[in-house]
Amino acid sequence: MEGSVCAVVVTYNRVALLQKCLHAILTQSVAVAHVLVVDNHSTDETPRVISEMTDKRVIYRRLDANYGGAGGFKRGIAAAISDTPDHFFWIMDDDTVPTQTALAALLKAREQVPNFGFLTANVRWKDDSPMNVPPIAGDWAEATRKDVIKVHEASFVSLFVSRSRVNEVGLPFADFYIWHDDTEFTLRLAEAGNGYYVPQAIVIHESRSNQAPLIYRDAADRIPRYYYLYRNEMYICRKHKGRLTLVRTFVRDLYVSLKVLLVAPDHRLQRSVTVLRGTFSGLRFLPKG
Repeated sequence: MEGSVCAVVVTYNRVALLQKCLHAILTQSVAVAHVLVVDNHSTDETPRVISEMTDKRVIYRRLDANYGGAGGFKRGIAAAISDTPDHFFWIMDDDTVPTQTALAALLKAREQVPNFGFLTANVRWKDDSPMNVPPIAGDWAEATRKDVIKVHEASFVSLFVSRSRVNEVGLPFADFYIWHDDTEFTLRLAEAGNGYYVPQAIVIHESRSNQAPLIYRDAADRIPRYYYLYRNEMYICRKHKGRLTLVRTFVRDLYVSLKVLLVAPDHRLQRSVTVLRGTFSGLRFLPKG
């Protein structure tokens, strides 16, 4: 349906947050046509809770394994394309709680800049501090008269895209597994059509922290995840950001690998090796899907 919106929500073992997210989506001032919930094989009460929902707009897709955020978003967007007629997709994590007029603001913005590559929301943390702030483009002011700001990239915390743009640039790379799959996807979208930040589209990101992930202060059980962060960043630099940024990022990663040996609270060698493995893997990493 021309102009209709399918919200795509990826979830894993956070049923309480998922319920808040879905309630916020289903009570928007402008109604969504569908809400496609992609369950990364949760082991909590998610399947039961979804089965008890009576709103016919909700479509539930339970995956046969946990494919990480990247795999979940790829499968979710693909399902929205194949299983709904909707022209726009509103993509988010299960810990995103849109304010009641967030979708209305995004729809107003798409009328202002109809050839957009993507639109991204004004993300606030639980204390109303800014979060997931996208880097602005050099010519950021070119669209401010239309109440949007031009940006290069964005996160999956309330990302608004069109079916036609996804068909043009392709789906997110599931091989990213976690971290920066949204950055890479939105960089592709921005190459096809400009990306814009919409200040009036306010959403609350109920994540555990409003601090950037840092390998030298994170819990020991999360260390292996950082392999994907450093690998994926290097791929993005190679593919989208040029040789100078690639060299700067490589040198930064070498510095981080040394820093953790000095300042990390524990598992210092494991942390350092994880950074180096991810960085060097990123120099040859080629995501296939």
